Amino acid sequence: MDTVIKVLVENTTPRSPLLGEYGFSAQVLVDQHNILFDTGSQAALFSNSAALGVDLSQVQDIIISHGHYDHTGAVLPFLEKYGGRNIYAHPGIFAHRLVDLPGGKQLDIGCRFTKEEAARMGARVIPIDGFTEIYPGVYLTGEIPRVTEYEDVGGNFVYEKEGQFYPDLLPDDMALLIDHREGLIILSGCSHSGMINTLDYCRQQTGRTRVLAYIGGTHLMTASPLRLEKTIEALKSYEVEKLIVGHCTGFYAAAQLYNRLGGQRVIKMEVGASFTF
Repeated sequence: MDTVIKVLVENTTPRSPLLGEYGFSAQVLVDQHNILFDTGSQAALFSNSAALGVDLSQVQDIIISHGHYDHTGAVLPFLEKYGGRNIYAHPGIFAHRLVDLPGGKQLDIGCRFTKEEAARMGARVIPIDGFTEIYPGVYLTGEIPRVTEYEDVGGNFVYEKEGQFYPDLLPDDMALLIDHREGLIILSGCSHSGMINTLDYCRQQTGRTRVLAYIGGTHLMTASPLRLEKTIEALKSYEVEKLIVGHCTGFYAAAQLYNRLGGQRVIKMEVGASFTF
């Protein structure tokens, strides 16, 4: 299957008039099936798409990797502009989510739309909680088993329910998997389940070991030295041709990946980057 992935939203951009915005969004074309994977946090999706010549009206489906604002912020504006679409997402994306900040403060970082709001705009939210094929050769992982002892969700995340606060393990975190003839292509919004857990689960579910590309955020920006070391050591033993990382990876972690795994394998993700498989 012919696959093209174009980054529409990311923290950084190489040139004007493209805009950097904290978040992630990518257009995924699989044999011309047009998918929007996440939407970023605000309006960069629309200006960047116009500048890159990407016609968002041709998007057929939206996939939400997890229920944080920097991946869901442009869903409602998209539906308002272009009408209803199928939205594939884990049912847990609508939890009331916050992150603990210094000084006892909290910041609301949750999903920026509700199921009811999406329905009023003609969208249909399709719940995905297990490994699911959504088109021939294209899968969503659903919940990813947390197996490694060194990976965590990457932050002081909590959710609120009936006035009580609980640690948020982000069970809704999922990846998009393309079972390409030459190897697996994996897109992850933030890898809150852990990049190694995600890789292992995708390889386990497909029975394939070769990974053409792992693309997206890795949430290593808060990783301990131990976690980063164990992640790099695991990646050394895997058949991963390209690690295209950005968003929540963090400068230090990205630099370590680049230095330890080599510039032929590790690529900095940024707005406008396009990858063809």
